Amino acid sequence: MRKVIYILILSTIALMGISIKNYSNKDVETGSLQSSYEDYEDLIIKYGNKNEKIVALTFDDGPDEDFTPQILDILKKYNVKATFYVIGEKVQYNKKIIKREYEEGHEIGNHTYTHINVSKNGYNKIKKEIADTQEAVKSVTGEYPKTFRPPYRAISRDMCEIVKQKDMNIVLWSYVDARDWSSPGVNSIIKTIEDGIKNGCIILLHDYNKLRTPKSQTIEALDIIIPDLLQKGYKFVTISELIDHLEVNTNN
Repeated sequence: MRKVIYILILSTIALMGISIKNYSNKDVETGSLQSSYEDYEDLIIKYGNKNEKIVALTFDDGPDEDFTPQILDILKKYNVKATFYVIGEKVQYNKKIIKREYEEGHEIGNHTYTHINVSKNGYNKIKKEIADTQEAVKSVTGEYPKTFRPPYRAISRDMCEIVKQKDMNIVLWSYVDARDWSSPGVNSIIKTIEDGIKNGCIILLHDYNKLRTPKSQTIEALDIIIPDLLQKGYKFVTISELIDHLEVNTNN
Protein backbone atom coordinates (compact mmCIF):
# COMPACT_ATOMS: atom_id res chain seq x y z
CA MET A 1 0.00 0.00 0.00
CA ARG A 2 2.79 2.37 0.93
CA LYS A 3 4.47 1.57 -2.39
CA VAL A 4 1.32 2.54 -4.32
CA ILE A 5 1.03 5.83 -2.42
CA TYR A 6 4.70 6.55 -3.08
CA ILE A 7 4.24 5.96 -6.81
CA LEU A 8 1.18 8.24 -6.86
CA ILE A 9 3.12 11.02 -5.11
CA LEU A 10 6.00 10.75 -7.60
CA SER A 11 3.57 10.79 -10.53
CA THR A 12 1.88 13.91 -9.19
CA ILE A 13 5.22 15.70 -8.78
CA ALA A 14 6.23 14.74 -12.31
CA LEU A 15 2.97 16.04 -13.76
CA MET A 16 3.36 19.29 -11.82
CA GLY A 17 6.83 19.67 -13.28
CA ILE A 18 5.55 19.24 -16.82
CA SER A 19 2.74 21.71 -16.13
CA ILE A 20 5.16 24.30 -14.75
CA LYS A 21 7.46 23.81 -17.72
CA ASN A 22 4.59 24.30 -20.20
CA TYR A 23 3.41 27.38 -18.31
CA SER A 24 6.92 28.80 -18.45
CA ASN A 25 7.08 28.14 -22.19
CA LYS A 26 3.84 30.07 -22.64
CA ASP A 27 5.34 32.96 -20.72
CA VAL A 28 8.34 32.94 -23.05
CA GLU A 29 6.08 32.84 -26.10
CA THR A 30 3.96 35.69 -24.77
CA GLY A 31 7.03 37.74 -23.99
CA SER A 32 8.35 37.06 -27.48
CA LEU A 33 5.05 38.18 -29.01
CA GLN A 34 5.03 41.38 -26.96
CA SER A 35 8.56 42.20 -28.05
CA SER A 36 8.15 41.11 -31.67
CA TYR A 37 7.93 44.69 -32.96
CA GLU A 38 10.73 46.18 -30.86
CA ASP A 39 13.00 46.13 -33.90
CA TYR A 40 10.55 48.42 -35.70
CA GLU A 41 9.57 50.87 -32.97
CA ASP A 42 11.45 53.69 -34.65
CA LEU A 43 9.30 53.25 -37.77
CA ILE A 44 5.94 53.57 -36.03
CA ILE A 45 4.54 57.06 -35.53
CA LYS A 46 1.58 57.42 -33.15
CA TYR A 47 1.81 61.13 -32.30
CA GLY A 48 3.93 64.21 -32.83
CA ASN A 49 5.85 66.56 -30.57
CA LYS A 50 3.84 66.91 -27.36
CA ASN A 51 5.55 70.21 -26.57
CA GLU A 52 4.19 72.01 -29.63
CA LYS A 53 0.64 73.00 -30.56
CA ILE A 54 0.72 71.11 -33.83
CA VAL A 55 -1.85 68.66 -35.16
CA ALA A 56 -2.09 66.56 -38.31
CA LEU A 57 -5.33 65.99 -40.18
CA THR A 58 -5.28 62.64 -41.97
CA PHE A 59 -7.88 61.23 -44.35
CA ASP A 60 -8.16 57.52 -45.16
CA ASP A 61 -9.78 55.48 -47.94
CA GLY A 62 -9.84 58.03 -50.77
CA PRO A 63 -9.66 59.50 -53.21
CA ASP A 64 -13.42 59.93 -53.51
CA GLU A 65 -14.71 61.70 -56.61
CA ASP A 66 -17.45 63.52 -54.68
CA PHE A 67 -16.12 64.14 -51.18
CA THR A 68 -12.37 64.62 -51.64
CA PRO A 69 -12.70 67.79 -53.76
CA GLN A 70 -15.00 69.28 -51.09
CA ILE A 71 -12.43 68.48 -48.38
CA LEU A 72 -9.73 70.11 -50.50
CA ASP A 73 -11.94 73.20 -50.89
CA ILE A 74 -12.23 73.54 -47.09
CA LEU A 75 -8.51 73.01 -46.53
CA LYS A 76 -7.80 75.68 -49.14
CA LYS A 77 -10.33 78.01 -47.54
CA TYR A 78 -8.42 77.95 -44.25
CA ASN A 79 -4.97 77.51 -45.81
CA VAL A 80 -4.15 74.32 -43.91
CA LYS A 81 -2.36 71.19 -45.10
CA ALA A 82 -3.32 67.57 -44.52
CA THR A 83 -2.24 64.03 -45.39
CA PHE A 84 -4.33 61.69 -47.53
CA TYR A 85 -3.85 57.93 -47.13
CA VAL A 86 -5.07 56.66 -50.48
CA ILE A 87 -6.24 53.28 -51.75
CA GLY A 88 -4.05 52.35 -54.71
CA GLU A 89 -6.80 50.95 -56.92
CA LYS A 90 -8.74 54.22 -56.61
CA VAL A 91 -5.83 56.34 -57.80
CA GLN A 92 -6.13 55.39 -61.47
CA TYR A 93 -9.76 56.55 -61.55
CA ASN A 94 -9.11 59.82 -59.71
CA LYS A 95 -5.78 61.08 -61.06
CA LYS A 96 -6.94 64.70 -61.22
CA ILE A 97 -7.81 64.63 -57.52
CA ILE A 98 -4.45 63.10 -56.58
CA LYS A 99 -2.70 65.70 -58.69
CA ARG A 100 -4.67 68.48 -57.01
CA GLU A 101 -3.80 67.15 -53.54
CA TYR A 102 -0.14 67.13 -54.46
CA GLU A 103 -0.10 70.54 -56.19
CA GLU A 104 -1.89 72.22 -53.26
CA GLY A 105 0.80 71.09 -50.83
CA HIS A 106 -0.86 68.13 -49.18
CA GLU A 107 0.92 64.87 -48.49
CA ILE A 108 -0.14 61.57 -50.02
CA GLY A 109 0.39 58.36 -48.06
CA ASN A 110 0.02 54.66 -48.83
CA HIS A 111 -3.05 52.78 -47.49
CA THR A 112 -2.57 49.51 -49.47
CA TYR A 113 -3.99 48.82 -52.90
CA THR A 114 -7.28 47.15 -51.93
CA HIS A 115 -7.62 47.99 -48.21
CA ILE A 116 -6.40 44.63 -46.92
CA ASN A 117 -5.90 43.57 -43.32
CA VAL A 118 -2.14 42.96 -43.22
CA SER A 119 -2.41 40.74 -40.14
CA LYS A 120 -4.46 38.27 -42.21
CA ASN A 121 -2.21 38.25 -45.27
CA GLY A 122 1.24 36.92 -46.07
CA TYR A 123 4.49 38.62 -47.02
CA ASN A 124 4.09 38.53 -50.81
CA LYS A 125 0.52 39.85 -50.77
CA ILE A 126 1.42 42.72 -48.42
CA LYS A 127 4.51 43.57 -50.48
CA LYS A 128 2.49 43.73 -53.69
CA GLU A 129 -0.27 45.84 -52.11
CA ILE A 130 2.23 48.40 -50.84
CA ALA A 131 4.40 48.38 -53.98
CA ASP A 132 1.46 48.74 -56.37
CA THR A 133 0.16 51.73 -54.42
CA GLN A 134 3.62 53.31 -54.40
CA GLU A 135 3.76 53.02 -58.19
CA ALA A 136 0.19 54.26 -58.66
CA VAL A 137 0.90 57.45 -56.71
CA LYS A 138 4.27 58.03 -58.34
CA SER A 139 2.70 57.74 -61.80
CA VAL A 140 0.63 60.85 -60.97
CA THR A 141 2.86 62.93 -58.67
CA GLY A 142 6.33 61.79 -59.70
CA GLU A 143 7.12 60.91 -56.08
CA TYR A 144 6.69 57.84 -53.91
CA PRO A 145 4.72 58.19 -50.66
CA LYS A 146 6.98 58.39 -47.61
CA THR A 147 4.52 56.99 -45.09
CA PHE A 148 2.21 53.99 -44.81
CA ARG A 149 -0.95 53.54 -42.76
CA PRO A 150 -2.27 49.98 -42.33
CA PRO A 151 -6.04 49.59 -42.67
CA TYR A 152 -7.80 48.66 -39.42
CA ARG A 153 -4.63 49.70 -37.53
CA ALA A 154 -3.48 46.11 -38.09
CA ILE A 155 0.20 45.33 -37.58
CA SER A 156 2.30 42.37 -38.69
CA ARG A 157 5.99 41.66 -38.63
CA ASP A 158 5.98 41.08 -42.41
CA MET A 159 4.42 44.50 -42.94
CA CYS A 160 6.98 46.17 -40.70
CA GLU A 161 9.86 44.53 -42.55
CA ILE A 162 8.49 45.56 -45.97
CA VAL A 163 7.96 49.15 -44.86
CA LYS A 164 11.46 49.23 -43.38
CA GLN A 165 12.95 47.99 -46.65
CA LYS A 166 11.18 50.82 -48.48
CA ASP A 167 12.52 53.38 -46.01
CA MET A 168 9.02 54.49 -45.00
CA ASN A 169 7.29 55.19 -41.70
CA ILE A 170 4.20 53.44 -40.36
CA VAL A 171 1.68 56.06 -39.23
CA LEU A 172 -1.18 55.30 -36.85
CA TRP A 173 -3.23 57.94 -35.02
CA SER A 174 -3.37 59.36 -31.53
CA TYR A 175 -6.12 60.22 -29.06
CA VAL A 176 -8.74 60.96 -31.73
CA ASP A 177 -10.72 58.54 -33.88
CA ALA A 178 -14.01 60.26 -34.68
CA ARG A 179 -15.33 57.14 -36.47
CA ASP A 180 -16.71 59.50 -39.09
CA TRP A 181 -17.00 56.63 -41.58
CA SER A 182 -19.97 55.37 -39.56
CA SER A 183 -21.82 58.72 -39.89
CA PRO A 184 -22.26 59.26 -36.12
CA GLY A 185 -23.51 62.82 -36.61
CA VAL A 186 -21.72 66.12 -37.22
CA ASN A 187 -21.84 67.12 -33.55
CA SER A 188 -20.42 63.75 -32.49
CA ILE A 189 -17.45 64.14 -34.84
CA ILE A 190 -16.78 67.67 -33.58
CA LYS A 191 -17.08 66.70 -29.91
CA THR A 192 -14.80 63.66 -30.26
CA ILE A 193 -12.06 65.76 -31.84
CA GLU A 194 -12.36 68.76 -29.54
CA ASP A 195 -12.48 66.55 -26.42
CA GLY A 196 -9.48 64.48 -27.47
CA ILE A 197 -7.20 67.06 -29.05
CA LYS A 198 -3.69 67.38 -27.62
CA ASN A 199 -0.35 68.71 -28.76
CA GLY A 200 1.07 66.53 -31.53
CA CYS A 201 -2.26 64.85 -32.21
CA ILE A 202 -2.75 62.80 -35.38
CA ILE A 203 -6.46 63.02 -36.20
CA LEU A 204 -8.07 60.15 -38.12
CA LEU A 205 -10.82 61.06 -40.59
CA HIS A 206 -12.04 59.70 -43.93
CA ASP A 207 -12.70 61.20 -47.33
CA TYR A 208 -14.88 58.26 -48.28
CA ASN A 209 -18.31 57.54 -46.84
CA LYS A 210 -20.89 54.95 -47.86
CA LEU A 211 -23.67 57.39 -47.01
CA ARG A 212 -23.82 59.18 -50.37
CA THR A 213 -25.21 62.58 -49.47
CA PRO A 214 -24.37 65.89 -51.23
CA LYS A 215 -22.04 66.75 -48.31
CA SER A 216 -20.66 64.20 -45.84
CA GLN A 217 -20.78 64.70 -42.07
CA THR A 218 -16.97 64.85 -42.11
CA ILE A 219 -17.05 67.83 -44.48
CA GLU A 220 -19.65 69.65 -42.40
CA ALA A 221 -17.61 69.02 -39.24
CA LEU A 222 -14.35 70.23 -40.81
CA ASP A 223 -15.82 73.65 -41.52
CA ILE A 224 -16.29 74.04 -37.75
CA ILE A 225 -13.28 72.12 -36.39
CA ILE A 226 -10.56 73.81 -38.44
CA PRO A 227 -11.32 77.45 -37.56
CA ASP A 228 -11.93 76.48 -33.93
CA LEU A 229 -8.52 74.78 -33.59
CA LEU A 230 -6.82 77.63 -35.42
CA GLN A 231 -8.37 80.06 -32.97
CA LYS A 232 -7.00 77.96 -30.11
CA GLY A 233 -3.52 78.33 -31.53
CA TYR A 234 -3.00 74.98 -33.20
CA LYS A 235 -0.96 74.69 -36.39
CA PHE A 236 -1.90 72.07 -38.97
CA VAL A 237 0.99 70.09 -40.46
CA THR A 238 1.47 67.17 -42.81
CA ILE A 239 2.70 63.87 -41.40
CA SER A 240 6.22 64.40 -42.79
CA GLU A 241 6.31 67.80 -41.12
CA LEU A 242 5.10 66.24 -37.88
CA ILE A 243 7.91 63.67 -38.07
CA ASP A 244 10.44 66.44 -38.76
CA HIS A 245 9.28 68.22 -35.60
CA LEU A 246 9.75 64.99 -33.65
CA GLU A 247 13.30 64.61 -34.92
CA VAL A 248 14.18 68.22 -34.13
CA ASN A 249 12.85 67.75 -30.60
CA THR A 250 14.87 64.54 -30.19
CA ASN A 251 18.11 66.11 -31.41
CA ASN A 252 17.84 69.17 -29.16
